[in-house]
Amino acid sequence: MRWSVERAGIKFGLTSQTLRRSLAKTSATPNADGLFTTQEIIAALFGELHLEKIRTQRALARKLELENAITTASVLNRAELVKAMAAIADAFVSRVMAVQGLSRQEKEDLLKELSSWPIVLEDVAHRQSRLPARGKRRHHEEDESEDPVMQS
Repeated sequence: MRWSVERAGIKFGLTSQTLRRSLAKTSATPNADGLFTTQEIIAALFGELHLEKIRTQRALARKLELENAITTASVLNRAELVKAMAAIADAFVSRVMAVQGLSRQEKEDLLKELSSWPIVLEDVAHRQSRLPARGKRRHHEEDESEDPVMQS
């Protein structure tokens, strides 16, 4: 269906001038008869509203997904995990240092391995994150293959 600016203005409760400005903003051009398509009229009136609705729905779906992951205990509280691992590491360090049967080099090697746990935790969290890398945007399709949360 094709619309004149005057007829579309009446139908949508706008003045012809207001509708003309909206059509100009979207760079809509009339056909040879001076008529616009319904799609051009709707785009001029409502802009990118449908895209905003899709973004909102995706955000709500993501929020629900995270809430469900938390409810099913698939998510670990990172701060609490770091605190617990630090306590375990401290206990391990004191016991390793007290062992008489290990050489200084063996103790240092064990402690060096133990000191890598925060880096390993960060690496796991980064691989499981759906957030885009700094300065880079990842496509939604790529994100579907990754788990968004640190799993227990």
